[in-house]
Amino acid sequence: MVPPNACKILNDWGLDAELHANSSPAAGVGLHRYDQDKFLGLNCWDPEILAEARGGYWQLTHRDLIRMLYELAIKPSEDDSSSLVSVMFGAEVVKIDCETPSVTLRSGEVHTADGILGADGARGVVRRTLMEEEGVSSECEDFSGLWVYSALIPKTLVLENDLGWLREFPFYHTWSAPNRAAKTLAVGKDGDISLVLYTPDGSENSAWTEEAEIKLPDVLGPCLDWTRKLAGLAGPAAGIPIKRYYELESWTSESGRVLAIGDAAHPSTPGSMHSYSISLEDGVFVGKLFSHTRNTERVPEFFRAFQEHRETRCTRIQKGEEEVVRLLTVPEGPEREASEANMCAKQALGSQNVLDGDLANVLDDLRMVFSYDARDDADEYWMSWGRYGSTSESTSIMPLRVERTYEGTGDSNGGINI
Repeated sequence: MVPPNACKILNDWGLDAELHANSSPAAGVGLHRYDQDKFLGLNCWDPEILAEARGGYWQLTHRDLIRMLYELAIKPSEDDSSSLVSVMFGAEVVKIDCETPSVTLRSGEVHTADGILGADGARGVVRRTLMEEEGVSSECEDFSGLWVYSALIPKTLVLENDLGWLREFPFYHTWSAPNRAAKTLAVGKDGDISLVLYTPDGSENSAWTEEAEIKLPDVLGPCLDWTRKLAGLAGPAAGIPIKRYYELESWTSESGRVLAIGDAAHPSTPGSMHSYSISLEDGVFVGKLFSHTRNTERVPEFFRAFQEHRETRCTRIQKGEEEVVRLLTVPEGPEREASEANMCAKQALGSQNVLDGDLANVLDDLRMVFSYDARDDADEYWMSWGRYGSTSESTSIMPLRVERTYEGTGDSNGGINI
């Protein structure tokens, strides 16, 4: 899902028409019991908040989002017929040298740069390297007790099996039960159904890039017939364990030349609403900050400024998403009973905002992201501190030339090479 804060960024990059053409809208969220035929209520997004945020909720596939960003990245610049970005496919990074700095690919090829941005995820080599600098290993990251699985069911199969109601208003549903939950979303231009499942059953060897060892129908647990039918229609499912991730003390290497961004710095809960949006904000902040200078000596300063400005916000959103999963899977007991009774009472009165009250604090935390602008945040740092950081720079700031390779680095002809 692309929420308003991510939608705003894509719109500013000129991708609004393509976003709408490749997405399905979400008008709100329908709430249900996962293990009972029980509708808890409807919560519609506030149109005034969305208007102020300059965006909406759009549901597209991971594949389409990556394609859109890739095509934008390799698009020739206005001043040059060539692209400023170089992308290398199949270039797996196996080693980071933080001092040089450089990356070594599995092929043995080495790429050096003035700085390295590591956006290779919670299991990537950059995060692992920074953890080693802090004297910890990935073994310290405990299993939360839940796995999350994701699968896509084509629209044709959904309609042929009388499940078309999943593609109707509000187009996004959550299904809650003790220790289990699910989300269904109509995604992409065709309105296929994305199924996200939270379950205590899973395989230790699961990964997003591999088909899960355990089939989706085998991890459903007690559920309704339609859920089992939908899972049976799904193609290969991917799944990973939800972990309690180690919080890096520093997102920057001791050398100041390697920076973790996105899930490499602040891992999000798998399947969460803001997985993409927070990473997009990270990229906007870094890009805007480096647009002010060509001075390579300032790379460590700017890398550390990134964490100073972004950490509090990212942590707050991360904790909010963790709370959403906790509330969806909360055990049977007074907390669940009171929450469901409150929503059902509001639904009986015709309310289309049944989450007001019970989850108001969670929703407030999510709403606060919409007014944020990463460019303004980066400019605030520049105006308050950054522009005074070096007297050796020209008062006329030259445009930054950045050349990057996917999971690697490349050489550029001028400016800062990242």
